[in-house]
Parts: sequence; C-alpha cells; structure tokens
Amino acid sequence: MPTSVEIVDVAPPNTDNDSVSKTEAFAGVTELSKEELLRLFQFRNLTYVGTLSKDGSPHITPVWSEMVDDLILINTFEESAKIRHITKDKRIALSIVEQNNPFNMVSIKGKVIDQTSEGADEHLKKLAKRYLGIGKYYYRKPKHKRVILKIKPEKIMGLSIHPAFYFLAYSPWLR
Repeated sequence: MPTSVEIVDVAPPNTDNDSVSKTEAFAGVTELSKEELLRLFQFRNLTYVGTLSKDGSPHITPVWSEMVDDLILINTFEESAKIRHITKDKRIALSIVEQNNPFNMVSIKGKVIDQTSEGADEHLKKLAKRYLGIGKYYYRKPKHKRVILKIKPEKIMGLSIHPAFYFLAYSPWLR
C-alpha cells in the first residue's frame, strides 16, 4: 500500500563543512554536526562504554560522560574493570542514545589518551548534578579513588530520525 512518506536507504549529502565525520555516509547513517554531537552530551543520556577484557572479550558499562572541547570525559574509580582494560589496550568504543528520542544515537571509536585523578572528585559532583539533579553521588565508596578518562574520538557515526516518523514502525500497512 502506498504511503505519503518517501523512505530512502541513503542519507542526504552533507553540505555542512563543520561535520564531525568526513567519511562517506552508509545506508541510514548520517554525518553529525558538532552541535548535534554535543547535544547528546549535554543532557542525561547514558554513555555505554566498551573495552576489551584480558581474554579479548568485550566489556560494556553504562556511565555518565561529558564532552569538553574535542575530548570525551568519563569518571570512574581506580580499580574498575575499565581501568584494567585500558591499561593493556587504549582502544575504546562508546554509544549514546538520546533518552527522549531513541532514534538519535551516536557510536564512537577512539583511544584513551590520558587518565588523571586531578579534579576527579569535582568532576564526579558536576556529573551527579546533571544526571541526578544533586551535586553528590551517594553510592560512592569512600575507598574508591576517582579517575577521569580522557578519550579522543577517532571515528564517529550517528543516526537521527525525527520523532514524527515513529509511526512508521507501528504502521498496520507494513505487516
């Protein structure tokens, strides 16, 4: 049955010179502007972090994050599995899905370029304020020394579908 919406499997060309990714667009994947990428980090969207375990298997953890300049910052504790994994292999993958529109998402491959405990406690309070609405993280264990991981993105792939198109997934004509 014909619909009034044209469905294409190729993203429109990006004419904006300020795009984050300079790679060709794949079917259904669009290049994101820097503003669109930053928007995902400005709200309470969880970031899913993937690292490689000692045996090479993937390890994925949801975390709070922020983007400062061109670096992604993640706050964790010194004995975490993430720290153990990136000590052996600096490669890391991130995925963020907008909580209010799950069809706005980004996947990022990058490397951890630095880890520091300097300012990590204040950074945790800042993230708690954004994600919890209060400036304190009550689940912190006193013995856990906080660390900020600084990640340099190397490849960024994003997808954005306007909420008005949600109805397509539930259309009775597509059954």
